[in-house]
Amino acid sequence: MEAVSDAPPRLPDRPAASLGLDDEPPFATPEERLEFLKHSIAFNEATIRAYDTKSQIGIAAFVVSMNPLWSILSSTCADVASRPIVAVLLCAFIATIMVYCYVLWPIKPLEDLVKNIRTKGLFYLQDPKTASSTFVSKLQELSVEPELTAEVLKLSFIRAHKGRRLKYALWATGAFYSFVFVVFLMVRHCG
Repeated sequence: MEAVSDAPPRLPDRPAASLGLDDEPPFATPEERLEFLKHSIAFNEATIRAYDTKSQIGIAAFVVSMNPLWSILSSTCADVASRPIVAVLLCAFIATIMVYCYVLWPIKPLEDLVKNIRTKGLFYLQDPKTASSTFVSKLQELSVEPELTAEVLKLSFIRAHKGRRLKYALWATGAFYSFVFVVFLMVRHCG
């Protein structure tokens, strides 16, 4: 009796030509392309939301972390608040918060991304009130694939920029904590 395996069948260890496959790769069907675009849109939207959520959590954690840091600084020297370096520290603190807020700031995609794609701009309406009179007629003439392709490009652009902005915020946080360490070393002798 043979053992039954749940593993998918393995392809033979022969070159593709001997398997009888054509030289040209198989093209996706229109349904497969639409499904791919829908998944790509969902992935990009989820990633954008994740960057925004990470930024919000980063802001909250960063602001809360200042309380123990301030306690440490003030315990080393009672008049630490009167030192000019603390004003610089406060400016760096506010600047780091602003970098986290910059992640949340909206991004307008470049119009050049979709200039070669014939779209009607029906996926996200800029002004629904203005579009309401012509929306139905444009919808009847709609080709779905170019619309979804344009939205994938726009969302990918936004995702890339938000990801870059979040990296900047994380680098700013690291720089701020390094600066706090330097300030601690400067005021530790209170002299």
